[in-house]
Amino acid sequence: MTDPTAPAPAARQKFGSNPKVLLVVDSAQLLLHMTGIVRSVGGMQLAGAFTTEQAVVDWTLWDRSGWHYAFVDLGLSKGSADAVVRHLLSRPHPGTIVALGDHLWQEIRERCAAIGVYHLLEKGDLVAYRGFLEEQVR
Repeated sequence: MTDPTAPAPAARQKFGSNPKVLLVVDSAQLLLHMTGIVRSVGGMQLAGAFTTEQAVVDWTLWDRSGWHYAFVDLGLSKGSADAVVRHLLSRPHPGTIVALGDHLWQEIRERCAAIGVYHLLEKGDLVAYRGFLEEQVR
């Protein structure tokens, strides 16, 4: 009998272990919901969850295991989402960054592309967020 929560063989080959998710979200409430979703998706692991730019920078100083997906809130009130993205992309072996925006408008997509982010989800759309994570372990 196979474990339904185990990652698919392709995901195991792609990541070697469970994909790690890094969350950088301004809202503590939303961060709590997103953290719960990561833990509920079989084959995903939480790398870290932060609400400020400085907390992410501090974390990357000691982290050696890295991350596969980082979800970055474009509306960070303490720090700049652009600075967080630049910092994460400067790390050795950066993963995929997914921006969380208030809307999916063309201007926001262009801003994301200008800083090297090519995935955008609407902030607070937990169904799309869960779907993205589940798709990654298929």
